[in-house]
Amino acid sequence: MNPQDPLAQLRDIHLHEAVGWWPPAPGWWLLTLLVLLASYYLVRFLVRNYRNNCYRREAFACLETMAQQPEESLTDQCHALLMLLRRTAKTAYPGFGLESERVPDMLDRMNHACRKPVFDESLQQTLGDQLYRADANLPPSCLIQLAEGTRRWIKQHRRGASC
Repeated sequence: MNPQDPLAQLRDIHLHEAVGWWPPAPGWWLLTLLVLLASYYLVRFLVRNYRNNCYRREAFACLETMAQQPEESLTDQCHALLMLLRRTAKTAYPGFGLESERVPDMLDRMNHACRKPVFDESLQQTLGDQLYRADANLPPSCLIQLAEGTRRWIKQHRRGASC
């Protein structure tokens, strides 16, 4: 070995130990905590939303049952749809007081519960004029409009602040 040779005087490189996986850095603990909190609140929100919309699912099931029983008269079917609307509105808006309102007024108030009106003026007038007469002469299009409007109202209405 030559004492003048500088390469001979070099020593091996000492490497540090590898960084272990456990315990994680504080940032990972914080991220884990945030993910757990977000998951908890997401599940809580989804469960509450599912429970709060139970009446909608029941109303849709009732509407499907009514659609499968077309042997009733047009007037009876309209009465059944309006009764379903009143029950659903009573559940969604306990203080709405639709039990004693006339049909056009009730449908008008229900229109205000949606972003876009679902029951047009002609339907409200026809139902208000013809529905409770002894010789009711309802056109079949009236039932179709009412059933479609009922389905859209159940799906689109906003819940009241007290619910």
